[in-house]
Order: sequence, then C-alpha cells, then structure tokens
Amino acid sequence: MYEDLKIAYYQMDIVWDNKQQNFSDIEREMAEHKDDEVDLLILPEVFATGFKSKNIADFAEPELGETYQWMQKMAMQYNMVVMGSMFVKNSKGSLHNTLYMVYPDGNYGIYQKRHLFRLSAEHAELTKGTYNVVFPVKGWRIAPYICYDLRFPAWMRNDFVYPSKFRYDVCVVVANWPTRRVDVWKKLLEARAIENMSYVVGVNRIGPDADGVQHSGESRVINYKGNVIDSIAPNESKMAIITLNYREMRHFREVMPFYMDWDDIAVKNGEYL
Repeated sequence: MYEDLKIAYYQMDIVWDNKQQNFSDIEREMAEHKDDEVDLLILPEVFATGFKSKNIADFAEPELGETYQWMQKMAMQYNMVVMGSMFVKNSKGSLHNTLYMVYPDGNYGIYQKRHLFRLSAEHAELTKGTYNVVFPVKGWRIAPYICYDLRFPAWMRNDFVYPSKFRYDVCVVVANWPTRRVDVWKKLLEARAIENMSYVVGVNRIGPDADGVQHSGESRVINYKGNVIDSIAPNESKMAIITLNYREMRHFREVMPFYMDWDDIAVKNGEYL
C-alpha cells in the first residue's frame, strides 16, 4: 500500500547571483515548517543564482559542487528529498541545466534539461539532455522536467506498462517562466495532468531577473483530472505544503482507464509508424 506523499514547493524571488542569500531564504522558510515532516521539497529552476541567458559558464558549478552540497545538508537536516536545478559543467566539459534529486541518505540522481530555450539562445551554450528519468520517493514515481520541456508532450509522455505500472505518478516542472507567457504555463500544466493521468506540480519563481524579465509565479499543484488542488498567489513569495493521495489517483485510473487506448507511437524518418 502506498503512503501519502507530503510535498513542499517554494515560489521564491531568486536574488541574482547570490547563492548565500537564496540559501538563507530557503532555510528560513523550511525552519518555519520544521514540524511538518515534508517528504519532498521542490525549488524553482536555477534557484541558487537565477537564470542567465549569456555566458552561462560564469554560473556553472562542477558536478556535486556548492549548491549540491547545500541541498545534501538540507536533505539530511529535515530527512526529506530535495529537488532543484542549477547550471553544471560536467567532467567531460559540457554545460547542462541539471536538476538534482538529493536524498537524505547521501544518494542522488540527475535530470538534464532536454529542450533548450531557443528564444534566449540557451541552445548555443548548453548541451541538451538525452534521457528521461524517474526517481522514487516513498514508492511514488517522480518524473522531473525543467521549464521549456513543458511545451513538448511527447517527451513528457507517461507510458503505461500493462497491467498496472505507469512510468510516473507525479510530474514536476521547475521553471523561470515569465509573466508575459504565464497563461500558457497554466494551460500546459493542466494539459499534461489530464493526458498523463498524473499529479503535476509546477514550481515557478517570482520577481525580475538580471535582464529585467518579470516572473509572477503562478505555482500550482494539479491532480490527475486536471483540477488545480493547490496554488500560490501571483507575485507572492511563499512555501506551500500539500499532501498527495495515491489511493485516490489509483482509483481514478482504474475506473477511467483511458490509458488502455493510448497510442503506441514510434517515429521513423519523420513518419508515425
């Protein structure tokens, strides 16, 4: 039997290029929730530094660098899993927008952003990820994605293996999604929840970045029916906590087995097979 999953998600005003201030802000928020026994803490995209569209290497850390080590400290202190992304230069010298999933026992996993935002030339400096991953938390399967990935449903598809195994139960999207396109953010989060019969958690930042781009947040949790079950008000810096119920999701999947008719899609030379 699956236990409920308690998640905390932080809609934060990221201070530009100031890791210590951003770490302190998160520590202060977590201290206020120290008795809540959170299972998973989710932080926005590049939460330690803010987004940089040019000269990304200036912000890049080595693998398991300063930000990872801070995440590990938080995971151990609160006996929870911590999820957040940062710019990383790996051992082969390539740059990635890398999401770390850090466990309190010292284990970790990574997801590298697949879709690089062409409008800010992100693709010119970063290397795109090549694989999907799923991380376990209390028996739940958690699939992480980063910002622009949200626009690509084939990449985020929740495959189903008969008779009862979905690839993931919770889809998490961490982002620096600007205010001028925030209506699209909200619609796409709901669409991904409906089509994949999964909880979706979208965690966005607020405030301006170094380029003056405004972010209003609109972070939210959506259930497997596409209904918003929790959200943070626009432009509010806040850590919210919600408990997800696996039993209710499983029941919905059983009585509404749309997944049994999902297409098994393969593509070759641009054609669907």
